[in-house]
Amino acid sequence: MELSSGLFSSDSLDGFLQQKWKDGLVDASSTYFTNKRKRDDSGQAINSVHNGSTEGRNSPLPESIRRTRPFIHISGQKGVYFSERWEPNGSTLYLPVNGSLLTNIDKYDQISFEQGLFFIGDASGAFQQKAEGQAIHCWRYSEQERKLFIALSYFFTNIQAFQDVVTSLGCL
Repeated sequence: MELSSGLFSSDSLDGFLQQKWKDGLVDASSTYFTNKRKRDDSGQAINSVHNGSTEGRNSPLPESIRRTRPFIHISGQKGVYFSERWEPNGSTLYLPVNGSLLTNIDKYDQISFEQGLFFIGDASGAFQQKAEGQAIHCWRYSEQERKLFIALSYFFTNIQAFQDVVTSLGCL
């Protein structure tokens, strides 16, 4: 095939297509279907990208980023807090995030968002103040109790840090 300005010229491409497709699909060998996903007996994709989904296969993101998709980076900057003891009556105490975290989102069954006033504490766990911001709740399913519960919650008073995490979640 000829190359024209780095692309296939239309004449050579038309000739190639006419040669291969004139009487239907001439050669159905595996070389033409290398990108076709394989399935097992249960119908799940064997070479899937994320939880049986192949949505990232044609993604513009580089392969190295797609491989780490289930992990969300949360920067331990000022205005980022977490709690592993969420209280349903609004009395959850959020502690500051120290350092950077990678959270494996695959561990959770559901993610929800909340905006409002929350209690924040210092590194020792003592109440510091009430602050307004956004929270991200990571839910898990309890087989024993047969219901969802909030296993981990992040609270953001820094809107830019919150938007960065939401953008990362959008890549999933």
